[in-house]
Amino acid sequence: MLKQFSSSLQTVRRLLGLLVLISASTQAAELPGEILLWQSGAPGSEGQTGDVKIRIADNGERVLSNVHKPSITPYLPSADKAKGCAVIVAPGGGHRELWSDHEGHNVARWLSEHGIAGFVLKYRLARETNSNYTVDGHALADMQMQDATDAAGSPAAAVGG
Repeated sequence: MLKQFSSSLQTVRRLLGLLVLISASTQAAELPGEILLWQSGAPGSEGQTGDVKIRIADNGERVLSNVHKPSITPYLPSADKAKGCAVIVAPGGGHRELWSDHEGHNVARWLSEHGIAGFVLKYRLARETNSNYTVDGHALADMQMQDATDAAGSPAAAVGG
């Protein structure tokens, strides 16, 4: 258990460091829309197939489920507004689904408009029917923010719904 937690914490630290570097050194037009976190498949996703299911809620917003390929979608501020910091936005949904628009993309767009790089996290769902994934929020909760800074000292943060 401790080894798995340590590995998860290292992965989160690497991801936050990467996001800060991307936001500090890249223009938005140079980035793809969605970046897979693991090109060869996420650990524990072996044998899990199927496309992401998208449900349109009564209010017209997208709600995702059946996520097996975690990814991030960057929303970078224009160079003249950039403050040199980044936030990972993790949409909520009770680990059964992801309310990706109002708790994800809309938040990241707002951050970007205010000079903060926003990265929407599409993550696997532990409480979805037939899921074999586990919830490990301790890695983000226990991470010290000074471990998520780049050489220039740009801060990063994570928020979730």
